[in-house]
Amino acid sequence: MLTKHLQRFSRRSNELPDAALVELVDVVFRALPPIAIMGVTMVGIGALLTIRTGDSLLLLVTLAGAAVSAARIALMLLYRRRRAASRPTASEARRWDRRYALGSFAFAALLGALNARALTAEAAVADVMLSPMLVTTLILAYGAGVVTRLSARPQICLGSVTLATMPTVAGFGMRALGAEGWYAQTVFATQAAVVGVFAMAGLGLVDDFYDTVRQQIVAKLDLAALAGRDHLTGLANRIRLQEKLEEAGAHLERAGGLFALHYLDLDRFKEVNDNFGHITGDALLQAVAERLTQTVREGDTVARLGGDEFVIIQLGIQVAEEAELLGRRIVQAIGAPYDLAGRKIHIGVSGGVALAPRDGTRLEQLVSCADSALYRTKRKGRGERAFWGEEGAQLPRSVA
Repeated sequence: MLTKHLQRFSRRSNELPDAALVELVDVVFRALPPIAIMGVTMVGIGALLTIRTGDSLLLLVTLAGAAVSAARIALMLLYRRRRAASRPTASEARRWDRRYALGSFAFAALLGALNARALTAEAAVADVMLSPMLVTTLILAYGAGVVTRLSARPQICLGSVTLATMPTVAGFGMRALGAEGWYAQTVFATQAAVVGVFAMAGLGLVDDFYDTVRQQIVAKLDLAALAGRDHLTGLANRIRLQEKLEEAGAHLERAGGLFALHYLDLDRFKEVNDNFGHITGDALLQAVAERLTQTVREGDTVARLGGDEFVIIQLGIQVAEEAELLGRRIVQAIGAPYDLAGRKIHIGVSGGVALAPRDGTRLEQLVSCADSALYRTKRKGRGERAFWGEEGAQLPRSVA
């Protein structure tokens, strides 16, 4: 049954959009206080039982639990620092997810080992009340917390609860078998059953919790996508462009290099609107958006600011010549004829280019610089573009 659950959750996790996966991983990494509290609780109870029993193995498990808890807290803090810089990519989120899973499984296994040892150690057996009471409290608190906190990542939740619960149930079972008298045997057997039933009931809720969280996140992403899209072309709008620019700036701080902002204005678009009407003009804008999307690389951003003005963020370049090459491809792509409603339509495009970080990193700075360069190209002639800056300010570069 557990294997079937894991297979189902694994399949559904693989079907998640990348953006939804990033959000789900982000939800898991927000829960720093519960992890710290659970770690302190485990170490405290382990220390109390060690003092009570003098068992060296309990001491070793407690120390290992303290080390794993500290490592998990450090991992959470590292993720927060990474998240503050920029939103992780899907591949990064998967790596963080695996690290979190390893820490969660290690802690759960140590918790299960602590419980089992506390119930079966010779010195603990003589303590009829304290060890069972503390173990029951610890495992029920842990199970409730994990089911509530980790339902966003059900595979981690199922594995963690299983690793912690099975040794605990086994410990109560062994305690029941070694107890003297039917009453003590019944009490320990009942505790084993209660822990097992509570674990199964909690895991039964994971499916519903996961569906609820997943649907909320997908709905949130859908709304965000709509808010960040131009209604006519489906390209990014100014809101989404700002987000992409912040991500590009954060990448520059980490990896260096350059990125280019291309500010584009269509040539003769007003003539198309005047001669053929706004319906044809809208269809032309949609066709231009499609060509621009096909021209840039994966990871670059194409946005429409309004009217016939477009912006492209070109990432991962090292020299200005790479922006110049993209400018050539854009002019060639946009300058090819359009067949709209049986009419052959010809337009062109002029552009200005700003380079970050040389010309700034904020959207307003880069757009202003690129717009100034665009204005110079419009005065010189159509089908050109210019770089803004000390070297490129004087001479537009023709790409016709």
